Amino acid sequence: MTTKLEEQSAQVGLNISREKTKAMGITQHSSPQPIAVAQGNIEYIERFTYLGSVISSDGDVEADINTRLAKAAAVFRRLDNVCRSSTLSFKIKLDVYTSLIASTAIYASKTWKSTARICQQLDVFHQRNLRKILGITWKDHVTNIQVLSRTGQRRL
Repeated sequence: MTTKLEEQSAQVGLNISREKTKAMGITQHSSPQPIAVAQGNIEYIERFTYLGSVISSDGDVEADINTRLAKAAAVFRRLDNVCRSSTLSFKIKLDVYTSLIASTAIYASKTWKSTARICQQLDVFHQRNLRKILGITWKDHVTNIQVLSRTGQRRL
């Protein structure tokens, strides 16, 4: 299969680099067939990042979700001074959160499987950030529904 590709690409001056080319099969089988190029076989990998999403060979989305939430949390930490600011209105803080942090967290979420664990993970992240914006601590005994009501948000 790759022989024909190599021949065609060589005619226009292109070469397949074994060092730069990786392969991943999304399958339940543990030993995929090797893909050969002129220099040898292409290395198989378990996961890679494509357009910011982590793709795993077993099709699991946990790594992608954890990466997304880590990126969103890092952005939220960098905007800590915005949350603590007394000069910015609550609406501006919420708009910044919605446009930067929430959108980063749920980017490509339409491609994720929807399980109770994943939904809970997203909701915990969302509630934690909304509570920080509102200045609510765990000592205040405010329910999640009250937090969503005060902010006009819904579950992620």
